[in-house]
Amino acid sequence: MGRRSDNPVLEPPLRFQAWLFGPFRVLRDGAEIADPAWRRASARTLLKWFLLNPCHRFSAAELCETLWAGRSRTESLNKLHVTLHHLRRVLEPDLPGRRPSSFIRTGENGRYWFDPLDCWWTDVGEMERLWRSARARSERGDPDVVIATLHRLLDYYSQGFLPEELYEDAFARFRDAHERRHDETLQALLKLYGDMGRRYEVLTCAQRMLDRDPYSECAVTALVESYLEQGNRAAAISELDRFVRLLNDDLGVQPSRRLMALRERMHPSR
Repeated sequence: MGRRSDNPVLEPPLRFQAWLFGPFRVLRDGAEIADPAWRRASARTLLKWFLLNPCHRFSAAELCETLWAGRSRTESLNKLHVTLHHLRRVLEPDLPGRRPSSFIRTGENGRYWFDPLDCWWTDVGEMERLWRSARARSERGDPDVVIATLHRLLDYYSQGFLPEELYEDAFARFRDAHERRHDETLQALLKLYGDMGRRYEVLTCAQRMLDRDPYSECAVTALVESYLEQGNRAAAISELDRFVRLLNDDLGVQPSRRLMALRERMHPSR
């Protein structure tokens, strides 16, 4: 787990493939569009924005605010026109001079949008498909298939969403949404492993959750209950006491009633 898939299953193979998890890259006809072809960082950023908002129509002002917030209107509009021209050429270098782009569309009202047609595969789109598949398989009662699908999602999440745009506010809401999905994936996996009695996997999954959020009560509860089921009462007490101290020292709060009841059960003399 944690390795990036370089060979997405494409049926049929699509002309363009783009990864937004891990270092951003784009393949055209199976060959990567290399860094020298981009030249303008803004063209790469604009493509990321378009891929995350396919077919959504934006005014020039909205695109300028996304790419060059705080710049003057005249300067940012000039930059936008140059960036759009450059992006068209990067994606379709053989496009005749006056022929419009296959993907970057402009309406009569001056709005721009990106139409992927049936030519683009993205890892973000693949992840949405995996989420739908996991839900459908869960409803049909296929836990092993759901687990495998969730692990495929974690492979993507482990790469990090647009790491080169970590401090770019324009992508913050997408980043936050993927962070929530990452947590939901781990929680779903933890529940499945717990229901199946797969205690080693419960411990591993709970630890991954705590690595992301050291204040996760559901992860600590799973760890403590797993230790107890294994007969390792000392480890259970140690983990729970550590967590209670962490909550009190860092946040000044008490654990939930469920966790306190579990603590009382392990410390009957208190």
